[in-house]
Amino acid sequence: MSEFDFGARRASEFRQRGFWTLFAERHPEERALMARRGPWFWQRGLPDFALVLSMYVAPAQNHVGVFFGRNEKFGATQAWSRLKPFQPNIEDRLKLKPEQSCEGLGINSMWRVNCYAEDNWPAMTDWLVTECSRIERAVTEVLGDTGDGGS
Repeated sequence: MSEFDFGARRASEFRQRGFWTLFAERHPEERALMARRGPWFWQRGLPDFALVLSMYVAPAQNHVGVFFGRNEKFGATQAWSRLKPFQPNIEDRLKLKPEQSCEGLGINSMWRVNCYAEDNWPAMTDWLVTECSRIERAVTEVLGDTGDGGS
């Protein structure tokens, strides 16, 4: 059994409504920034750059994370290809260890945690908001430095 093997659980066993309710209670400022919400994610909009940061919970994989999502209504399409030229500079600012990101998600950050343990939820919601803000700050600094504005 690995360090992060918390037993076979199905995502359907995760009380996602309760998790996102706690998220909204602990971080009411996120409501004004919300671009979209679903059962497994909450998107924070970055309108100046036509981007959205998706904060998500993946209980079956035992992690939470943040990555650049897609949201056509927000104009957030092809974010990965638009950010690719800036990825090394953004990642330098984030100083993530290899185990803190998920291959195939572009610029992202993840935290391995037992999502089913509800006593972890306050720390998980706080981590999501903190990490989302770190990524937003890094992207804003890098894109602001280029004068690109994300387009």
